[in-house]
Amino acid sequence: MYVTPVSPNNLYKRNLVNFQAKSPHKSGFIDDNEIKNKLEKEQENNKPFSKKISSGTAAVLALSAAVLGGAVMYRRNGWRINNLEAQLSETVKKSETIKNSLETVEKKVKDLTTDNETLKGINKTLKEEIEKAKNKFNDIFEGDLAPKDVRDKILNDLKAKIDNGELGYDITQPPVTGKGGTKVYSDAVPLPSHVGTTNRAGMRGLDMPEISPDGRFDFQLPISDEVKITHMQSANFRPVQNQMTNISENYADSVRWDNNKIARDLMQNFFDGHGQTLDGVILHFEPAGNGRYKVRIEGKSTYTPDKAVYIGESTKRDNAKAAGNYGEGLKMSVLKLLRDGGADDVKIASDNWKLTYRLADGNLSDKRVLSYSLDKTDKYNGNYIEFETSDMDLLQTLKKTVNRFYHSNNKHFECPDFENAIMSIKILPQGEKGGIYMAGQRFEFNNDYDGLNGIVINIKEKLPKAVLDPSRDRTTLNTSDLENIAKWVAHDSRMTNDDKVKLLKSLEDYWDEKDYIYRTPLDKFVDRFLFYANGWGVKDFHIQFPEKYVAYSDATDDVVCDLRLNGYRVCKEDFSNIGMQTIKELLGNARAHEVVVPNDIQKKKILILKEAIQKLSPSLKDKHFTADELDTKIYLFDKTSAKDSRMYSDTLAEAITDNGKSEGFWIEKSYLDSASFTDVLETALHELSHKAGGDESAAFSYKLTNVNKDAIGQIMTDVQSRNELQALNTLWNSLS
Repeated sequence: MYVTPVSPNNLYKRNLVNFQAKSPHKSGFIDDNEIKNKLEKEQENNKPFSKKISSGTAAVLALSAAVLGGAVMYRRNGWRINNLEAQLSETVKKSETIKNSLETVEKKVKDLTTDNETLKGINKTLKEEIEKAKNKFNDIFEGDLAPKDVRDKILNDLKAKIDNGELGYDITQPPVTGKGGTKVYSDAVPLPSHVGTTNRAGMRGLDMPEISPDGRFDFQLPISDEVKITHMQSANFRPVQNQMTNISENYADSVRWDNNKIARDLMQNFFDGHGQTLDGVILHFEPAGNGRYKVRIEGKSTYTPDKAVYIGESTKRDNAKAAGNYGEGLKMSVLKLLRDGGADDVKIASDNWKLTYRLADGNLSDKRVLSYSLDKTDKYNGNYIEFETSDMDLLQTLKKTVNRFYHSNNKHFECPDFENAIMSIKILPQGEKGGIYMAGQRFEFNNDYDGLNGIVINIKEKLPKAVLDPSRDRTTLNTSDLENIAKWVAHDSRMTNDDKVKLLKSLEDYWDEKDYIYRTPLDKFVDRFLFYANGWGVKDFHIQFPEKYVAYSDATDDVVCDLRLNGYRVCKEDFSNIGMQTIKELLGNARAHEVVVPNDIQKKKILILKEAIQKLSPSLKDKHFTADELDTKIYLFDKTSAKDSRMYSDTLAEAITDNGKSEGFWIEKSYLDSASFTDVLETALHELSHKAGGDESAAFSYKLTNVNKDAIGQIMTDVQSRNELQALNTLWNSLS
């Protein structure tokens, strides 16, 4: 790409246009005329300045300096001349630097252009030489320099050899190239035959009664030794009545909370208060008349009233395993119950206090605000929340929410397939609903608390905000969040290599390579984990996989199908990052063409071509090709076949190379049928020379030029070789 140099004056003009476009007059900025007028006044008031530069030059350079510096500011006490001179000096330096840099770039572009033209010239010359060689072959083979008796003997001997000859290889099985074999890693961890734990075995599940038609329900979760009751020291507080908060009734509109989220935050406080379990919590519903129901939820811990009043006050903020954080969820749940849940008041009590929340008319506007009364009570060894509602759905949701938290009978936590200090994974029976838990609380996935099919993922602590920041709404998670969790798990230093291999084994149902549209969220979780499990700052991690596990690499559907029919597990591509062999390493490059079995005439032509190459070996062997390469293998394909017509309709021949070695070549059958011996022989030398590189590479062009030159030199100086190749040309023509 040629870069047009930009002079300092041009740069000034461009910036001036940009400045005027972006800075309308009367906006605190001034245009160039205003600057000029101002400078002329300064010139009259400051003679030393006028001796240094003329007013016209000063106007231009001052504006240029200011524009390059970012802005032109009008000050009440005039221009600060010293600053302007400093900016001017700096601008001149920058302009010279820019000018020098552009001159350097321009020179490099010219040099590259010259080099490119030189390479084009070389390739053009080489291609002209190759064309001359083809014509030279024609001249040689069309001549008839040998005496008749010599010519006849050579012809008869070669005819007998061709008629009775064999190819010496299976023409239906082209060679495999690119086959690398399975790599062996010294740090590889064996893949276990199975994984699983007996952690929390024997969970019975909760046998919860149904809510009666009139709304009656009584249930206490079984108590266990996992409950950690906390008792905060009683606070010395002063009772208050009808204290207004600054929380407007309309604040409830700032979050998208339905009954699921209200129930979640009500239950969350009892979960955290019992040491991250709902064990021992009591739910009591009873009819209250007029289609209303009284709800009371009780726990065993005690806490001080400030935790129920102030947003930002919470016992959980510094506890990574607590579901709550700033105490806002309780207040928002209360506000939702009062405004949308049909509650007249919400009572919260613990220890020696009771707090009653209501909505009251505000004294600053006609909007209602959340208010509270705080009273002293007799000692109560525990805590509760109590309210009335007309919403039966809220009662059902509170009941369902019990199993959206950890407790000692939540079957989602029984005998996970993998578990360590930071997470666990449990694979569920086909069709069973699972979920994602964080800090013991289930989150929605794709707007559904039961939105993750067939698996339970339990992250045992709050995730860093850089990984997941669900905000106060704790809105639904999605596949992108799941991928971020996978990255975090792969990078966490607490995940040993043994942990990683066990985690992957537990997720083996999601190893298979699939089309993108069929990939589930768990497939994408595994994809992301594999991507980060080895590399990107993570210590080397490899697995010893069974022999018939293979990572996908570019291959046709029929190759993948054949592998699976033969007992291979074709897994996701990124398994190759952690030690699994790829399809290419197992099979080599996929077959490029569909093999055509030659007829008798085609077979003889292939034998004639092979014989011609052997006759040229004195000039080609060792210098250009090995003996094995000259004993070339030739395979037929049909460019009109269903497999080849899409990509190879214009192809006459194609080299087969492997790591700089020729393994033979393909030739199109109709081309073999109709082309002259001269053309096909030159094509053969062309394809063999591709061991040096592709068609557009100089290395290939040099190789082919030298191969042709040496072959022609042999024919011109060696009468025997010339006579034999002329005889092969005659045999070829007789077959056509």
